[in-house]
Amino acid sequence: MRAVIIGNGTIEDSSFIAKNISSEDIVICCDGGSKYLFKEGILPKYIIGDLDSSDMPIITFFETRGAILKKFPSKKDKTDMELCIDFAIGLGLKEILLLGASGTRLDHSLANIGLLANCLDRNIFCYIKDEHNEIYITNNKIELEGEVGDTISLIPFSDKVEGVSTFGLEYSLQDYTMYQDSSLGISNVILNKKISIEVKNGKLLIFKSVD
Repeated sequence: MRAVIIGNGTIEDSSFIAKNISSEDIVICCDGGSKYLFKEGILPKYIIGDLDSSDMPIITFFETRGAILKKFPSKKDKTDMELCIDFAIGLGLKEILLLGASGTRLDHSLANIGLLANCLDRNIFCYIKDEHNEIYITNNKIELEGEVGDTISLIPFSDKVEGVSTFGLEYSLQDYTMYQDSSLGISNVILNKKISIEVKNGKLLIFKSVD
């Protein structure tokens, strides 16, 4: 079972949300993400946050239909997204998809990418999707699917990432050391629909992008 957390980031077409939610997912609304769910007619299981970016009539609408509200004070040490992730992990879920976790607020986008690393340390598979990117992180091995010609970028999240090996990409790496202050891993290309990336030491971000 997977948690899908919908945030208040940039989503140009709200149907993107419905395309990435299945009937088996536990849907968690992160504060202002409520507007996207409401537009698509999707009822969240939980609503979490300080509600400073929510339309209260929408929150009330969801509550009357069974959504569980967990309201937090606006002055707190964690973002609403981190609270949602902590809650999902507390439910025992090992896979978390973040939607609406990127956008024009680069501070929030970077913080959410950092939360992927936080989840990795807790043995949770957490990843971000938006209409143009999928963002993953690994410190071991990850297998992904894509279309031939898709763009893949590898960006170290630690000072260096040792033992990087790629399979199914145009520009291959074998037991390579990548450094955080280098752009070496930008704009690789998928050659096979299934690819894999291995890391021996360090944390590596993987961006699968569609322009």
